[in-house]
Amino acid sequence: MYSSKLANVNIPNQESNFHQSQFGRQDRKLSFVVVGAGLIGPRHASHIVSRHDCELFAIVDHSLNGPSVAQTFNTKLFKQLPDLFEFCHRNNVKFPDAAIIATPNHTHLQIGMQLAKNGIHILMEKPLAPSAIECKTLIEYCYSKQVALLVGHHRRFNPYITAAKNSLFKLGKIIAVQGSWTLCKPQSYFLEKPWRSSKQKGGGTLLINLIHDLDLLQFLMGPIEKVYAELLMKQRSATDNDEDMLTYDDLVDEGAVLTLKFANGCCGTFVCADNVTSPFLFEAGTGENPTIPFNDSISGFYRIFGSSGTLSLPDMKLYHQFTENESSWLKPISTCDIPLDYREANHDLFGMISPSPSPDTKFEFNEKPKPFDLQLDHFINIINGDESIVKCTGEDALQALLCIDAVMKSIDTGLPQYVERVESVQPDLDLLATFG
Repeated sequence: MYSSKLANVNIPNQESNFHQSQFGRQDRKLSFVVVGAGLIGPRHASHIVSRHDCELFAIVDHSLNGPSVAQTFNTKLFKQLPDLFEFCHRNNVKFPDAAIIATPNHTHLQIGMQLAKNGIHILMEKPLAPSAIECKTLIEYCYSKQVALLVGHHRRFNPYITAAKNSLFKLGKIIAVQGSWTLCKPQSYFLEKPWRSSKQKGGGTLLINLIHDLDLLQFLMGPIEKVYAELLMKQRSATDNDEDMLTYDDLVDEGAVLTLKFANGCCGTFVCADNVTSPFLFEAGTGENPTIPFNDSISGFYRIFGSSGTLSLPDMKLYHQFTENESSWLKPISTCDIPLDYREANHDLFGMISPSPSPDTKFEFNEKPKPFDLQLDHFINIINGDESIVKCTGEDALQALLCIDAVMKSIDTGLPQYVERVESVQPDLDLLATFG
């Protein structure tokens, strides 16, 4: 049985402290393959080719986008991973060192297992997989193959989030949090990729978008223990979403309102919607996504309330009464700004330092580093052994997915739900045995 094989493998704990002896600096350029040529894959490919120490081996994509993306980056194109492996075997070419997977959610497990089986390090776009069992299976398989696994919750690298995390001590005891991710997705978004309208294939704003915010809230405040959720009214018709004419019940969610209870006692509320006209979302407030217009007047898409102060993001305003002997509603509240020093934005919370997005690029003082780039640099550092702690592990991604599962169960039952513990999830041993 596979479990006996797994017992002989040194599996790191949840902090995923990969020692430098496990991965080492390469004497040549790191070779990457990008799997998926949709919205995100080309962004990763662009940064890979910008680095002098990396090369883009190929694009893997079977869609109509594949040829043009491969041509743009002057690289090889394969429709499926087995085609790439066959090419390498036939031509006695070394497999790529690492892969970035930016494909529909339901494909993640099989693609990840194929890559790990061949010793290729993985940066997987979130969610790690559509189900908790699939996540745990891929996590343990990567450990058994000594393959680095980084999950693409890239907002953990955003300067707004690192500055907020480093400033939480100023708030005293964290009592509550309030947040929103609210915008309007156009019809073209769903027509471009029909899987986005399918529950079975991992569509819906709760899995595609809310999972980012739940990951960030847990990154800032620790694990979420209990959730209660109510769905928002659906606004889109079947013809707006899929040419197969899905029924109303088959259509993916368009958002929900949540109440949250964190393990540390903090409570919160969150509104997630992709069917409203609104600028109150992470991308609009931070300018992180180039496809969503930046709005520098946005404030309070997150508000974190503490006994000694309140922090508002992305305006980075700290409201406090530090000059008073005792906090009171009868006394004025002062405001100060939390600075975003981009020279310091790459310092992680474990005392490690990630380099600037590329050793070939130098930032001006007020220029925002791109979280996608910082994430890729961290991935490269892990592979080379320059960093030893993975900043978004498979377990972190599984924890976020378990929160989404609890949200879905709450919607189905109409009752609050406790979030399942990561440790209680078991892998698919049959699948592990199949891959060997």
